[in-house]
Parts: sequence; C-alpha cells; structure tokens
Amino acid sequence: MSGSRNLIYGERVAKKSLLSLIALTILKGVAALSTGMVVLLADTLSSVTDIISLFASYVGLKLSRKSANKKFEYGYYKVETFASLLVSLLIIYFGYEVFGEAVESLATIPTGKFPSLGFMTTAVSIVFSIRLARSLADAARKTNSMSLMNNAVDKKLDIIASFAVLASILSNLYQIQYVESVISMIMSVMILKVGVESTKESLFFLLDYWDNPKLLRKIRKIILKETDVVLGIKKIRMRRAGTFIFGEAFIEINPFADSVDLREELDLMNKKIMELNPYIKDFTLYSHITRAKRIRIGVPISEGYGLKAKVAKSLKTTKAYEFVDIKGNKIVKKYRKGLKTGGKDIEQLIEFLKKEKVQIIIDNGINSLVYYNLRRFHHIQVYPNFSNVKNVEDAVKLMMIDI
Repeated sequence: MSGSRNLIYGERVAKKSLLSLIALTILKGVAALSTGMVVLLADTLSSVTDIISLFASYVGLKLSRKSANKKFEYGYYKVETFASLLVSLLIIYFGYEVFGEAVESLATIPTGKFPSLGFMTTAVSIVFSIRLARSLADAARKTNSMSLMNNAVDKKLDIIASFAVLASILSNLYQIQYVESVISMIMSVMILKVGVESTKESLFFLLDYWDNPKLLRKIRKIILKETDVVLGIKKIRMRRAGTFIFGEAFIEINPFADSVDLREELDLMNKKIMELNPYIKDFTLYSHITRAKRIRIGVPISEGYGLKAKVAKSLKTTKAYEFVDIKGNKIVKKYRKGLKTGGKDIEQLIEFLKKEKVQIIIDNGINSLVYYNLRRFHHIQVYPNFSNVKNVEDAVKLMMIDI
C-alpha cells in the first residue's frame, strides 16, 4: 500500500480500537466502583490513558494526511508526533495518580466486594488486550506511526498487568494486606516508565533527532556504489516528521563529469533512495563541484621522451603515453607508459587509461566507442589534437589555460 492508503488504514484501526476500548473502560469502571478495589481503579485509569492515547493517534494520523499550504509549507506531518508527546505526558500524570492511591491504601485492610465481577472483567481485558496489541502493532508497522506503536506496547504491558490484577483480587478476597497496594504501585511504575520513554522519544523527534543508522548506511551505499560521478559525501541529514521521513545529502561531484551524466546519475540515486522506505517523503541531493586539486593528463606520443616528446597525430602512430600531473598550474609529476602489443584494441586501451587514473587525454584518432566509453562511463575528458601543438610541453600548457 502507498503511504496515504496506509495512513487511512491506520486511522480505521485506531478508530475501531478506540470504540472497543471505551466499552471495555466503562466495564472496568463499573467493576471498580462495585468492588471498591484500588487495583481495579488503577486498571481503569490505565485504560483511560489508552483512550486518550488512541484518540490522539487517530487525530494525528488524520491531520498528517492534510496537504501542505501557505501557512504550513512542510505539511502537517509533525502533528502525529506532537499528539504522541501529549499522550505521553498524560500517561505520566495518571501513573503518578495511581501510585498515590496505592500508597494511601497500604495502611488499610482490603475490603473489596463482588470478586467474581473483578475476575470476569479482568479476563475480558486480557483477551481484548492480546487482540488489540496485535492489531495496533500491525497498523503501526504499516503506517510507520510512533504513537500507534506506543499504544501497541502499552497494550502488551496491560496483558502482564491484568494477570497482576487477578492476583491482587485473589489477595483481596482473602484480605491479605499489602498485596493489592504493592501490585497497584508496580502497575503505576510500569505506566510511568512507558510515559517517560515515549515522552523522551517524542521530544527527540520533534527536535529532529535521528535514530535509524541502518537506513543511513543503505543511503550512503547507494550514493557511493559503482559511480565515478560522486567523489565523496560531505554530510547526510535526516529527520522524522510524524509518520514520514525527510533527508538531504551534500555530495562532492567529479569536476570532469558531464552535466547529462550527472543529471542521470543523481536522478537514479534519488529514485533508489526513495524506494528504500515507503515513508521517505522527500530526499534532496545537494551537489558541490569542487576544483580538482590534482589533475592527470595523458598525452599520446609517437617518439621522444619527457616534455619534449612528439605528440602522436593518430592511434596508429602512438607508441606510448606521457602522463603529466598538474597541481596549482605546476607540473609535479610525469612518467611514460608504453602501449603493449594489442594495446590499441578498444577494450585494452580503455583499461589501460582507466588503470592510470587519467582525467584528461588528447584525442589521437581514437575509436568513437572508446571516446564514448571514456566520456560517458569514466568521465575522462577528451581534448582535440591541435595541428600546431608539436610536443607534450605545448599540449600541457595549452590545457592549463582551460583547467
């Protein structure tokens, strides 16, 4: 499913779960008032926080689908994260209230009534929590919703808490002091723990915190894999806004890459990155073309050595290549490499020039396939062979003007 359809699915699950949870909370409330048990009251308050949480998730998911406008040009995606923050703060508040009630009940002897009602209500709660936890977790994965996942985790905790409630009701039946209060305190601590953790997570995401190094590594791999266009990555920044992910990469581009090749490569990179995760809403590639600090020029020669060697006018007369390294308009290195037998073959010549990591060569009548391969796939610039250029030194000086 697409991101938008997933959000609609998440809304439906949240709405359906919300209605069921309201019915269960009413049942718990009736049981708590009828029995007078603190632990059932704590369980009811816990369900109230679940209702508020699911309602916030529903509203957040619904607003997240709202299109960007002049006032909110980046969209409403962070509404879902903000809703999650509000829910987390409410969870902390209710956890604190439950803990206070449990502490006060330590001094009293349990006097609960109608234990069978408490047992029945808790049993229904366990079955409901198991089904709801699965449904919310599935919806959270499909929508990439942090708030729905928080609710799913909370329902898993409810399953454990419900078994503790059963034990507490049993102790209340036999008037065993402290058990109900201690279990209520443990439940309140669990509620507080969930609230604090989800609050921290929501705040981090609102502050553009990023916590998915695995996705970051995949993006880095796509940018650097099998391409001569990108020389390096200066920085990658990513952030989460509600259910969606936004990112940008600052990359250094090969200064000898053709603009057509550059456009195609960047478009392909962007497409592959967007396909990594359906919730990547936008990823921008910022390219920076730096001036090459060191350039290697390959000059075909027919006879002679060094800078005074004669430039070959054709591939047939080429005996070797003089490679000259330029740095800051100065020659810092030069060396000669002869062509081996068969070196004028298309594939061998391409491999020969690639191996020497040359960036510029002088055209000496090379095959059109060699020219295309060097320019298109290896970003090696091919300069024309001017008739008035006689030796390597003249050729290099002429190219210094252009580079």
